[in-house]
Amino acid sequence: MSKVFFIKNPDKVDLLFDAANIKQIINPNDYVALKIHFGEPGNAAFLKPNEVEPIWGKIKACRANPFYTDCNVLYNGPRKETKTHLQTAKDHGYTNVVIPEEDDVLIKEVNLKHFKKLYLGGTALKKAPVIIALTHFKGHELTGFGGALKNLGMGFGSRLGKLKMHQDCRNCDQVKTCRKNQTIEACWVGSPTVVQEKIVEYAYGAVQGKKCAYFNFIIRVSPNCDCFGHNDEPIVPDIGVLASFDPAAIDQASVDLVNQTRGRIKSSNKFRAIYSNVNWEAQLKHAEEIGLGYRKYELVIIS
Repeated sequence: MSKVFFIKNPDKVDLLFDAANIKQIINPNDYVALKIHFGEPGNAAFLKPNEVEPIWGKIKACRANPFYTDCNVLYNGPRKETKTHLQTAKDHGYTNVVIPEEDDVLIKEVNLKHFKKLYLGGTALKKAPVIIALTHFKGHELTGFGGALKNLGMGFGSRLGKLKMHQDCRNCDQVKTCRKNQTIEACWVGSPTVVQEKIVEYAYGAVQGKKCAYFNFIIRVSPNCDCFGHNDEPIVPDIGVLASFDPAAIDQASVDLVNQTRGRIKSSNKFRAIYSNVNWEAQLKHAEEIGLGYRKYELVIIS
């Protein structure tokens, strides 16, 4: 069982940092990769710089070197290429940003259900011994919800890695003539369960050998990912922020808090009500199976 720390007021996330004792994983002069989604142009639900600035300040107080990071996306748009992705981050108020080019890849060997080899964005993972995931918790049409696991897995995947997470070549009748692995052209064949398990395996590879902590901001809980160029009305009122050293526990706690909160979706399983074909538990189950975390948690409430 893992501890998950919770504070209702997002403006007091610095107190959450202290209560969870995040500084224990940060040494002076460490580079600290703050894994974040900068939001698609037109989307207003993504995390804003002022909301995560207190965490940046706490890291600087440890005499460490934080930087924000993400990897380029698979689909067409400004976040597909490093130059325009950096401009999007700047337009949304972020500085000190690292986004690797497509040929800047860290290949990791693993022995997991779906992958023996992972293609991760290289620069941040090569540079930083510490990863802190800053995640805007929300819905997602393929994974049910987008939490810490998705932020790590899909977020740290290179474009080739993202392609491999979305593929299901074993069940594709065009695989013999397909060239998408050569052209890195988007493919959306994989079922929700397969994609979730693959994302978790990429998350496993991203954090392997790293000191990690996770913050889930359960605010502006939109039904869709911040990759959309718009965002719909939140499904629940703002709930607060969670912190943990366990990505599975923090995601499970986030889902539970959303499901326990009254909102415009009248269901005790809100993400399943929105996406009836997606069993979001698949990602949490697989995370436990491969030793990435635990679904059981102790919620520690900070006033």
